[in-house]
Amino acid sequence: MNEKEKVQFLASYDINQYDRPSIAADIAVFSIGRKLAEELDYRRLPTKTLRLLMIRRAEQPYQGEWALPGGFMQQGETIQETARRELKEETGTDKAYLTLCDVFSDIGRDPRGWILSQSFIAVLNDDDLANSHLEASGDAGEAGWFDITVQKTAEHKKEKHNTVTCDKEYELTLERSAPADKTQLRAVVREHIEYRDYHELMTYELVSSEGIAFDHARIILSTFNSLKRMLDSDIRIAFDFMPEQFTLTDLQEAVELVSGQELIKPNFRRKISEYVLETEHQVQNGGHRPSKAFVRNLERFYR
Repeated sequence: MNEKEKVQFLASYDINQYDRPSIAADIAVFSIGRKLAEELDYRRLPTKTLRLLMIRRAEQPYQGEWALPGGFMQQGETIQETARRELKEETGTDKAYLTLCDVFSDIGRDPRGWILSQSFIAVLNDDDLANSHLEASGDAGEAGWFDITVQKTAEHKKEKHNTVTCDKEYELTLERSAPADKTQLRAVVREHIEYRDYHELMTYELVSSEGIAFDHARIILSTFNSLKRMLDSDIRIAFDFMPEQFTLTDLQEAVELVSGQELIKPNFRRKISEYVLETEHQVQNGGHRPSKAFVRNLERFYR
């Protein structure tokens, strides 16, 4: 097609003859915080937890229920720019690690109409959190951090000819991080994995949901499992939970919280030794003696 033919074709082309969905970005924002207790013990630091940012909806549909932060893509934006804009509006920071995750396009997933959701994973560290402020926007009533727990409750596998299917059922619990607020959200989500002709197809089905708007429990489980797989393949994602200076214990705790596995300290420190550089500073942790502070070895990160 020469340039003249291209111009003629585009002049007669009508994109409005095709139905088009609205496109939204939904962001699972993870961080690590300490579980606040009603009574503080200054000799001991509270337990660390993996946390997820949720937004309480002020408008219908699902008024009063909690959803992931996000919003619709505006004209002239890429979906990545939409996610960055929404993250900045909700948290006040644009420094967070942010990456694409999955697409949710099931018919009927949103009662407002045909809406396609591109999910993202975001990670905020202590420095990001110190410079951030939670501010619900748009149709949101309030924003809050929830401690997230994911437990696999069932698993079934079938083999037939060249196809293997595996169904895993997970119970998702979100508990408000604020000690004065006992809000708890629950859902059961089924992960369906089909292996056919050496390829893997993974989908998520919402079994039940209490207090979580739309199909966002599916998105939460999908992003959580994706984060775990990312950590399995590349330890560097754990550093996005760390501020500029951190202790090796802090780093190990982050890996354990995401992976759900307890690690042997000497083995872990050998594994990450090439990624860190020791500084002259120390960090005080509760009633324990100070620990050495480390920074990222940027030569290893970016070579």
